[in-house]
Amino acid sequence: MSPRTFQFELPQQASEEQRALAELAGLIDTLRGSVEQLAEAHVALAERVDASDATGEWMPAGYCWRDLDADAARQLWAWLAEWTRWLVDRYGLAQDLGACWPAHPALVEELTALSVAWHHAYSGKGDPDAPVRWHEALHRARHRWRDWDTTRCRHGHHHPRSGESVWSPPWPDDAERAVTDDIDARPSGMAAQPGGGTT
Repeated sequence: MSPRTFQFELPQQASEEQRALAELAGLIDTLRGSVEQLAEAHVALAERVDASDATGEWMPAGYCWRDLDADAARQLWAWLAEWTRWLVDRYGLAQDLGACWPAHPALVEELTALSVAWHHAYSGKGDPDAPVRWHEALHRARHRWRDWDTTRCRHGHHHPRSGESVWSPPWPDDAERAVTDDIDARPSGMAAQPGGGTT
């Protein structure tokens, strides 16, 4: 904070008007100092908030599949595949979600929405009950997956989780082929226009 700038001494025979003006000038000077302190505190707080939000974890700026060009889709596919693999392992969902999910646009959209919501819920920016709401959304999503599973990609019936309750080969090849086909069908870089894309 800069030093106070009001340095004025009243003469011995100052009039009432001069005394009132001097008092007002002093109050304004004090107010200016308080505003400067608030501005400095605001900057410090903003820096602390930015530092606490900087987790270092990359999150796509755009996740609307309809509007992505090939480069953005490639990044989002990699991000979503890694998160979905974690989701399936963490919650034992191999029997609920087929390993060929990248070939099913509705599942891609659902998993993208769940992933974005999960990252927000656990980022510290969400409300304290955001993780609970996310789990409720996951529960509802699992029922939708059954409706969308018209090709019976899942195992079908519930079994206790075992070593066999994982995506079996050739899932990496099928999933990667679906991802490659999607990226290849998109315009590249600056040629992309909103509304383009296939997924």
